[in-house]
Amino acid sequence: MEIKKIKSFSADDLQKLFSSVKWKSAAYPEKLVSAFENASHVVSVWEGTSLIGIIRSMDDGCWSANLDCLVVHKDFQGKGIASKLMTELLEDLKNITYINVCPDDKEIGQFYSKFGFKIIDGYYLQKINP
Repeated sequence: MEIKKIKSFSADDLQKLFSSVKWKSAAYPEKLVSAFENASHVVSVWEGTSLIGIIRSMDDGCWSANLDCLVVHKDFQGKGIASKLMTELLEDLKNITYINVCPDDKEIGQFYSKFGFKIIDGYYLQKINP
């Protein structure tokens, strides 16, 4: 396995990865390409020429960062890849004051708590455009 800090991916690579975990965003591979190209930081994991994991942040470089798209191919889950991705990205963000993540599944909170994330009072609102 090889960790890469690149922002350029093929639509096919991203679609395969996101499809493997049944994320709806796999239906928009070109938007995924653009999203990763425009992210502040991206960390990916490769097995040979296959993209098997990815995470990105959108941040201002000093005050606030939002983590998004922590995805590990279904065939490679349970091997510590998500933890490697988080460790690498958090190292890149070590000078940022606030780092936020809003996982879709509350049960995933235990994973993030291993990295110092805490549930805070409040709520999360989201608008989805077609």
